Amino acid sequence: MICRLSASHVFAGLVIVVAGCRPGASGGSSAREPGSAPSAQWAATRIDTLLRFGREDQDGREALAQAAVSQDTAVIFSTMRADSARTRWLQAAVARDGWPGRTSAGDSAQQAAWLILQHSPDTAWQAAMLPDLERLGRSGELPLADVALLTDRVLVHWAQPQRYGSQFDLTDGRLVPAPVADVAGLDARRASMGLPPMAEYVRVLTEQTKLPVVWPPVP
Repeated sequence: MICRLSASHVFAGLVIVVAGCRPGASGGSSAREPGSAPSAQWAATRIDTLLRFGREDQDGREALAQAAVSQDTAVIFSTMRADSARTRWLQAAVARDGWPGRTSAGDSAQQAAWLILQHSPDTAWQAAMLPDLERLGRSGELPLADVALLTDRVLVHWAQPQRYGSQFDLTDGRLVPAPVADVAGLDARRASMGLPPMAEYVRVLTEQTKLPVVWPPVP
């Protein structure tokens, strides 16, 4: 069982992200091609549903982090099923109305959508959505920090070095970073995306997970 954890929004209230727990390679099919649906104003009822799904996502994360440590597979697979259901709902909503950015849905809704995408077991959809989110992040529709974490998630899934150092594997009771490209330039890249220095990130990970964190990476 491989479990990957990351943290985001260090300065705006920490969100611990169990970004992937899987017995093997995960994957899925994309529900839409990026850019196939124009961005539209989201209806209030769909925003309410999205906000509820965002709360449900976060309600289960602490239990999931504990389950990853104890290898409680019942909790892990139950959460994955819930993640899959939220993914299917969001895929259909995005195909209809476009990604829920700040302008079309508001800050809270766009954050809830990002959490669902980041936790989705459909890694093909994550990769397909990344160019759209990069464009929206550059235009101010969502935080660049969110784009950075999703970028790392996609890179690590495809066995490539992560760019921003956000992804850690839970190995033998320790958080071990997935391979990182150009460690010397890491803090500069993180700063460009609104992320704190790596030392601060590691400190918060340690405090919030109560687990030892391996950093810097072991050669």
